[in-house]
Amino acid sequence: MSNIKAAIVDDEVRNIHILRNILENYCKDVTVVGEAQNIHDAAEMIKNTQIDVLFLDIEMPPHNGFQLLEMFPVLNFEVIFITAFQEYALQAIKFAALDYLLKPIKVSEVEDALEKVKKSKKGRLNELASILKDYVKNNDNAFSKIVIPVNDGYNVIDLKDIIYCEAFDSYTKIQLINNVSHLISKSLKEYEEMLSDKGFYRVHKSFLINIHHIVKIIKGLGTAVVMSDQKNIPISSRKKDEFFAQLKGVINL
Repeated sequence: MSNIKAAIVDDEVRNIHILRNILENYCKDVTVVGEAQNIHDAAEMIKNTQIDVLFLDIEMPPHNGFQLLEMFPVLNFEVIFITAFQEYALQAIKFAALDYLLKPIKVSEVEDALEKVKKSKKGRLNELASILKDYVKNNDNAFSKIVIPVNDGYNVIDLKDIIYCEAFDSYTKIQLINNVSHLISKSLKEYEEMLSDKGFYRVHKSFLINIHHIVKIIKGLGTAVVMSDQKNIPISSRKKDEFFAQLKGVINL
């Protein structure tokens, strides 16, 4: 993607000016081709303008950014959400692996988000948006997929296919069935927050496991679990009692 055509949707004109100045002064190969302050003007702008990336404010009373996306059955542009509220909808955004910027916006974060846009595949976004809409509309417990960034775009992953997640400094290795794995630039703590109510448990500082992939429990001094890929994962002593108490609700011990 040589030249990125960007549009900004935010209900506060001051925020539009700030972001436009960052894009024009600090981000090479980016042209701002559209702006709007509400979802209806934004919808018209998107229909009549070819864009590569939309910087979209989440909260725009009486509407929100998700409602704008729902107006388009097919999205052929990337979305970078903007929010002033650190907790608002961030879990949904993380699940869909869509980028977001926290206000006040920092130049470095805009640059990092645009680097991901340059490497992404537009065709993946429609799939990501559908997953995000499902998450927002449906019961949290029914959510069964996450999206992870890869070199050429995004992969949609069924939670049931994740055997475990392993910490590598600030990165996380996601081990899947069929000997497939991905190294993601997110901390294990972030995945723990996303997946702890989906059948995943942090048994060790370095491991978050899918309890449905446990095939053997080793008790004694070196308490551990053997996963479906035959990986032997230790259970920390301080986690042991809590882990077995939780496991009783899933399998007979």
